[in-house]
Amino acid sequence: MEEFLYDDYYGDEYAEEFEDRVPVGWGLEGAWEGCVVPVGIQMGTAVGVILIACTLHRILSSVLVRYGTAWRDLISTLFGSLLLAFIIGPNGTWVAVLILLHVILLICLQYRLISCSIYVIIALLAPILLEVLDSDTDRWQQIRGVNMGIAMKGISLAMDGITIPWYTTIGYLMHPPSLIFGPWRPLEDYTVTPRRAFFTLQDSILCLWSLFVAGFTLLTSNCLVASLVSSSWRWLEAYRDALAFRLGHYFVSHVARASSIVASSDSRPIVHALAVEVPRSLVDVAVSWNIPMHIWLKRYVFEIYRNRGATVALLITYLVSALLHGLSPPLVAVLMHLATASWAEFSVRRKVASVFRACVAARKCTNCKHTHRGIRTIAINVMFGAVALLQLTYLGALFDGTQHTSIASAGGAVWDKWRHLGFAGHWILGGALVFHIAS
Repeated sequence: MEEFLYDDYYGDEYAEEFEDRVPVGWGLEGAWEGCVVPVGIQMGTAVGVILIACTLHRILSSVLVRYGTAWRDLISTLFGSLLLAFIIGPNGTWVAVLILLHVILLICLQYRLISCSIYVIIALLAPILLEVLDSDTDRWQQIRGVNMGIAMKGISLAMDGITIPWYTTIGYLMHPPSLIFGPWRPLEDYTVTPRRAFFTLQDSILCLWSLFVAGFTLLTSNCLVASLVSSSWRWLEAYRDALAFRLGHYFVSHVARASSIVASSDSRPIVHALAVEVPRSLVDVAVSWNIPMHIWLKRYVFEIYRNRGATVALLITYLVSALLHGLSPPLVAVLMHLATASWAEFSVRRKVASVFRACVAARKCTNCKHTHRGIRTIAINVMFGAVALLQLTYLGALFDGTQHTSIASAGGAVWDKWRHLGFAGHWILGGALVFHIAS
């Protein structure tokens, strides 16, 4: 197992969906009247508020920061609080409580009252513990993503050993462009004041494009996929549900990118959708799904545990990712299956590439010594890509929009869904593991 190479595997590139989806078979006219219009209005209102807050934050912080950085932190906290109140509502109080907990713990860490390890453990487990103690599952489904982003920021501060005033910590944790939908950005991105109070024409074009993609993916996810893809074949249904889930993720990613552009002219991509929809491998999917989170996990988890072996480090990385996502049996099941499946795929394809001397490894070759790049190489890559797409369908089918009233019911739904699909993903994984051990 220790022949697994992280550099080949990971490389160096690089809120919740609306509850109601259009019923299957509604048709285009019914989808337009019953879903596209109301979801578009709801989406437009929420996204508009976020962008207005980011715009005002940029203008005021650029103007007032010359009078002291405390103004930047105050403005960030103010607009972050307004977003929590408007977007999250009463449940934003729980987010504020967790932010306060992070601030207190970081102050304790600064004065050596606790260790960094203790802080990380509390940061990961506190939201899960609160979710266990609270019977309102809807509340935590709504704020789970927000809490994840806050935890990632806090842990990055702790592990980097950065000492900053408490009000800067609050401003960073509540930074408006990354508070609701992410993405994670390091402290230095927060402390750099935009060069201009207003964004440029290029910023405007990139922002409008991201908003167009966000609107298209959300409406397609919630309204069009179910009306256009209706079938009794279980795998087509599974692909439909998985596609709708992925499109919802693209919506979140592009709104987050638009927010970053408006707030600080930061147009770095958050997701590479093509690498996910037409995957070369599960490894590429893991990297391209959420690029900032991939960078965070690499920096603060994998590299820390790399000296214990790449396989152990990989499993711990996915475990931390699962803890960050909160108490969600489907997410835990998906991440643990993805960890094992991507490692098995990487190992098998590495051996196949060595045997055939062909560019068929999980990551695309760069300056390799492989001699075969013809039709056979293309066929092998297409075959592995098809297997990866089947695994994505198998995993994404768990997120069919069903709301579960308890953790037990969510766990039971995972078993029922995978049993309905014949545990195909696990059979493929088992075959890959047998091939790897036997060869």
